[in-house]
This record gives sequence, C-alpha cells and structure tokens, in this order.
Amino acid sequence: MSRTLTLLSTLSALAFSLITIRSNAQAAPAWQVAPGGTISWIRTTSTGNLLACTSEGLKGIDPATGSAAWTVKELANAPESGYEEITNTPFVSLTPAGADDQLVILEPFGGNVLFSSQASGIDHIASKYFLYTNSAIILVGQSADKKAVMACVDMGTGIVRWTKDDAFSKLTSCASAGKDAILLSTLFFAYKLDANTGDELWKQSPDPKFAGMAGLMGMLDKGGANLKGPAGQTQGVFITTPDSPDLCFMGLQQTKQSEKTDAQGKTTTTISYSTFINAFRISDGGYAWAQPLVMQQQLGTMVPVKQGLLVGAADNNGVDMLEYTSGKGLWGKNGKGIKVSGPLSGAVEVGDKTLLTSGGKDAVAMLVDGSGMELWDKKVKLDGAIQRVTRMSDALLIASAEEVDVVNMGSGVSLLGKPFKGGSGTAAVQESEIYLFNNKDQLLYRMQMGGALSAVSNTPLEFEGKEKATHVEVVPDGILVSSDQNIALFGTDGSLKYKKYFPAPRESGLMRALLYANAVRAAYYTAAFGYTSAAFGAASQNIQVSDAGSAAGKEITGQISNIYGDATSMAMDYTKQFMARANARFKATSSTSAVQFILSDAGKREFVLMRVNKKDGSLGETIMLGKDKTPMYEVDGFDNAVYLVSGANIAAFK
Repeated sequence: MSRTLTLLSTLSALAFSLITIRSNAQAAPAWQVAPGGTISWIRTTSTGNLLACTSEGLKGIDPATGSAAWTVKELANAPESGYEEITNTPFVSLTPAGADDQLVILEPFGGNVLFSSQASGIDHIASKYFLYTNSAIILVGQSADKKAVMACVDMGTGIVRWTKDDAFSKLTSCASAGKDAILLSTLFFAYKLDANTGDELWKQSPDPKFAGMAGLMGMLDKGGANLKGPAGQTQGVFITTPDSPDLCFMGLQQTKQSEKTDAQGKTTTTISYSTFINAFRISDGGYAWAQPLVMQQQLGTMVPVKQGLLVGAADNNGVDMLEYTSGKGLWGKNGKGIKVSGPLSGAVEVGDKTLLTSGGKDAVAMLVDGSGMELWDKKVKLDGAIQRVTRMSDALLIASAEEVDVVNMGSGVSLLGKPFKGGSGTAAVQESEIYLFNNKDQLLYRMQMGGALSAVSNTPLEFEGKEKATHVEVVPDGILVSSDQNIALFGTDGSLKYKKYFPAPRESGLMRALLYANAVRAAYYTAAFGYTSAAFGAASQNIQVSDAGSAAGKEITGQISNIYGDATSMAMDYTKQFMARANARFKATSSTSAVQFILSDAGKREFVLMRVNKKDGSLGETIMLGKDKTPMYEVDGFDNAVYLVSGANIAAFK
C-alpha cells in the first residue's frame, strides 16, 4: 500500500473515531452535588476516599452519595502541591494555605486530624515515621525557638507524648520494638526508647571505638541536618528483619577528603570511603558480633534475606553475605564476598538460591547458591532496570522497564531466544501459560509452562500514533494488548478480533488523573508481591516478585500485617477501614475489569474520557471533559468511577 493510501486510511479512521465519540451516548452522573465554597482541587486516595479542597475547608465526600461527610476548616484553599498520600499508611498530609512550613496529617475516613504543626508548636517537618504497634508518629522538625526537635505524637489523639532535643535531628530510621519500645538510629548511634515516656533504654555506636568519643559523636549528631537535606560527610542505614528478630543492624559510612599539592602547584583531591557494619541485641543493646565489619567502600545496597545480610558496595562490584549472629562472611573465598556486574541493586530469594540484580541503567541478573557460587554459565542481560521477577516451576520471567526474558531455572538460558522488547507490562503470566508481546516484530506469543514458545499471531500488530504496546492482559474473550491510545484483542487462536485507536489529547495536563489511577492500581499489585531492596548510595530498586502458581490467591492483608502490628485491635477505626478496603481493592487487581479508560480528543478542542469495552472494543458511555485544558477530574481504577468538577459542582459517573 502506498504512503498516500496509508495516510488516507489513517485520516479516515480518525474521522470515524471522532464521529463515533460524538455520536455515542454521554454518561449521566450518578449524583451531582455542590459541596460548598469554591472548589480548588479534588483527589481520590488509593483506598477510594474522595477529597475536595474548597474555600470552606478540606471536605471528605461520600463516594456513594456525594454528601460531605466531614470538613477540616484549617485546610481551606490548601495547595494541591502540598497534598501527599503517605505510603503504607491510611493517612494523608497537607500544607495549609500560605503556610509552607506547616503540616497537617489526617485520616480521610472521618477527617480526624492526627497532627497539626500549629497546634503542637512543631513545624518544618523533615521526616515522619508511623509506628502502629506503638500507636505513635515520630516526627523531626523545629520547635517554636527554631531548634531541631524530635517528637512522639499519639496516633489516636494527636497529642505530643514527649520530645527530644536536636541530638535526634538526624534520624536515619525508626521502628517498633514491641508495644512499649521503639528502635531508632541517628548518624552515629542506635537507640532503644520507651515509647510512652521517651526514656532512653540503651544507646550504642556501631563502632566500639566511637563509644569513647560519645561526646564528640553527640555533638556531630546535633544541628538539624535533616532539615537541610542529606547529612554532610557521614551517612548511615539501620535494618531490622523478621529473619533475625532479636538483632538490629547498623551501617555507617564515613567520607574522607584529602588534598595534595605537587611541586608544580597542581592540587589533587582524593575522596575515600569506609563503611562500618555492626549488630546489636535488641534486648539490651549489647554488641552481637565480636567486632564490627569494616569495608573500604561506599555503602550501597543492604538487603536482609533468610540466609543473612546481603551487603553491596556503591562504588564497586563487590557483594558480601553476612551471617546474622556473627557477621561472618558466607560467600566467596574465605568469606570475602563475590563479584557481580556493576553495583548491587537488588536480590530475590528463589528457594535456597538467590537471584542477584546489578548494574547501572541496564541490568544484569545472576543466580547463586548458598555459598555465593554462580550457577549459570551466562548472566541474563536486559536493557533498563529490573522491575519484575515471576517464578514458575522450572523457569524465571525477568523483566525490566524495556525488555522481558524467560530463562531456564537450571541453566539461565533464554527460552525466548533473546529478550523481547516491551518491558514488564507486556507479559501476562497464568498458572499454566504465559502470553508475551514482542514490540520488535509486533507479534503475540504463547509459552506453555515447561513447553516451547509459539507465535499466536502471524501478522504484525501496528499501533497508531507511533505507540508501542505497554500492557498484555488475559481477559475472558482472549488476550488484550494495549497502550495509552490503542487497544486490540486477540482470540486464543491468534485471530485479531478488533483493533481500535483513539487520538491522544494534545494537552499533557489532561492525562494526570488517568495516569495516577493506573499507577495506584499497579502499586497495589506490587505492594502485595513487592520486594524492596533498601539501598543507600546506589539507586534503590523495586522488584515485583510473584509465583505463577499462587499469586492470585494471596491477600494484601497478610503481606502488610507486619507493618500494622496490633493496629486492628486498637481503637483506631480508620486503620481497620484502611486494611479492609486495601484488601478488597487488591483482590480487584486479580480480576479483570471489563472496561479500559482512554482519554481522547473529541475534536473542536474538546476532550473526552471514554470507557472502552474490552470484549469488543465498543465505546460505553462517554464523559465529556469540555474545553478546559486542565479539567479537574479523578478516576478510581478499582470501582471504575469518575469524579468531575464543573463550576461549584462535583459529578460522579459510575
């Protein structure tokens, strides 16, 4: 077909799409209300709460009826830029209008304010930790006299239980140590404090030599460095893990800079790093190891796994596995560690073996046994950082942001021949088979578990608008392949049931709410199966880990119970509601939604949000967003609800 005919065909398809959009029935709102005041912005939380910020205050809107359930007047006209949904908590934080140094933390179910900078006299909040077992929020900020302060706020009442001076202004971590105690670390010390009174139960430095210089170290810990960004020349990390419940671990990096001037007056600056790692008994703070481990390297990724503490360097390719109880090296010759391809970025436990990921912008994966010995003849190499690992009976699916591969568990040999272009979203793993789309040849493939790879389609699927496929999903009617503006459905026999393209809006600001909704849904899936490698000095790496045989049966409640502790048995209804909704919404990710939202240009500078039926590609009722280049709308990707602001009203489309 000539280029002219192709262009005419494309233009005809676009014209048909616009006619279809305009002629399709427009959705009628399930409810439409004026919450009161001038609406400045709306947001949906990840658990489905609808918030509206107005000139009267921040309002909680009942998604079912549209009625205002509560109002926090002090947050009237609060800037949307100051809104944050706090990760792994039921809470949101906001900055009041005209008060950039202030902070309000509230729960969105009943609008209860858990913390207010103005009421507590603590502002410029630099860090916050939520300890559910202790029903406490630990904050670092400034007191009224402008001095750095750490405060413990009761999670149920919002009352400040106790405060500490600026010796605690450089917190690097904070965790519960049972119902009545907390563990925290500064740059130079680890502490155990009474959660109710703040009394110091023990204090310990990672290096015994520092203990004799406690006064100097204490002075260095003061000064409020957390309020001004990363601390200068000393940095640290603190780890607790259920794999070693009686111990905690602290890593401390020191940076030294020296200058040398030669005879010609040329000055050379040399920077060197040293890392201390030590373990403490949580019961009394005593050292668990005979001596700290000292490494001449920059502190990098540290990952607690069942076998021990995995330690990588940020400035070289070294990786050590340390025995929890002694600090003894378990990998490599004489326990001196092993080498990987680039700085360590993450790890995934595969039975009694460990999959290590390393590298910079591109990724390398290798499988090692309990001694650190490499089991594959060749490492798996992918463009982009690794985002997903799925374990199958005898294979591993390893995917980055740009490529995906399926390798034999025993040999590491690619079962695809070479990595497919597309990334983690272009593989759909079922219990008995995998569907993959390759953006290079634009074909859909099927692989039976333990079987060979075969092409499902024989004609390349070309998407309009220069888009590449980003998502593959198995639905009741076949295999769905989609991107932002394209959607296509294949039958299991390879037949193309439909292919639809909807022109993209020219205004990028229109996509914010839809992208946010998709990200929230994806985050839920990752939260349940997720693996986060705590990293410092090197880029942190989030890897979604799942098992093809059991993924659909897992519940998010079981995965986050260690975070929330006994919160559900406490008098905190919002936490109970949060966990109930989180679990229900996670289950929604295991099932297939019947529609896909696509944002498109309706012509005449008007924009439309469409529900596209995955079964046949037909349009359901459309929601016209009008000509506003930045319309206020929110999409709930779980309930398929859309909330749209029009003047003083909010309309809900179900």
